Amino acid sequence: MLESPTRFEWIRGSGYAIAMGLPLLLSYIIDAPQTLAFVALGAMFALRLDPRHGTSQQVFAIVGGMCLMIASGALGVLLVGHRELAIAALVLIAFLAGQPRPEQAYLSLLGKFTAAAMLLAEMGLPATLNTALAYLVGALLALLISFIVAALAKDDPQGWSPATELKQLMAGDINGPLFGLTLPLTILAATLSGLALHAQHAAWVGLTVLFVMHVNDANTWQRLRQRIIGTLLGVLIAYMLVMWLPRDFYPPIILVLALFIPAVMRQSYQWFSLLISVLVLLVIDIAMVHQGGDLQLIRWRFFDTLIGCLWVATALVILRFAKHWWPEKAKSKNKSNNSI
Repeated sequence: MLESPTRFEWIRGSGYAIAMGLPLLLSYIIDAPQTLAFVALGAMFALRLDPRHGTSQQVFAIVGGMCLMIASGALGVLLVGHRELAIAALVLIAFLAGQPRPEQAYLSLLGKFTAAAMLLAEMGLPATLNTALAYLVGALLALLISFIVAALAKDDPQGWSPATELKQLMAGDINGPLFGLTLPLTILAATLSGLALHAQHAAWVGLTVLFVMHVNDANTWQRLRQRIIGTLLGVLIAYMLVMWLPRDFYPPIILVLALFIPAVMRQSYQWFSLLISVLVLLVIDIAMVHQGGDLQLIRWRFFDTLIGCLWVATALVILRFAKHWWPEKAKSKNKSNNSI
């Protein structure tokens, strides 16, 4: 059972609700649903990057992080039609994204968001100057809200320091090349398999690998199970909402659901997967209103996630064998050197 949100989670949840709900509520009076939807998504991503630790670090983390995501998306646009270069860029960016340890919360999340931006743009999702500006406006809105939240929750115990994480990374506190190479190769294999299976957006398969795969084996198996269950339930709920409710109901629903993001994120990855799935799918449906909505794509979300999770499971088994084989190889090599 989920616990009631703490005081800090109510405050931060209110920040998410305002950051995502305000742009979408404007869609009632401004006929620009796609732009406003991307503002809401940009605000959500930016608040996830909020370190809650010092004004200067908040500015650097949120604005700098969003600019890096936009630049990565621009690279993805430039690489459209150049699949070999796109694959090389994906391997490089995903390798870098796999280096921060799980406890390095900001860098780990920023690496995933950056890789996701390049992958989605290269696969053909909307990535125009208007989209980039919408994301940036969302980030600035999130920054303003984060200042207000920080003032209301000065003793929030869950902040982190991007500067400290960067020093740790530069000092060599990383996951290492084994996991770093396994992650991009698994993303690549999953994305190519999605293309071969004619998935509507094969990028979602690769994104599943990016966000589910974890350096801790036990944690990854648990996250796989929770991701599949949470995503399935989230897709079913989003599908029913899109099928039976008019789009005019979406903004207040998104506002209310966003209120619980911090509490659910702390307590359960399964319920967090459900909540984020519903939120993102509803926002995307608003963004695609002029193209008839996202109903057809929603039907693919669970299958995309399932394919990605199967690839994570395969990579995890191979990685476990590699971890056992590598020390033995190094040990036998040392023995042979000593015998010479």
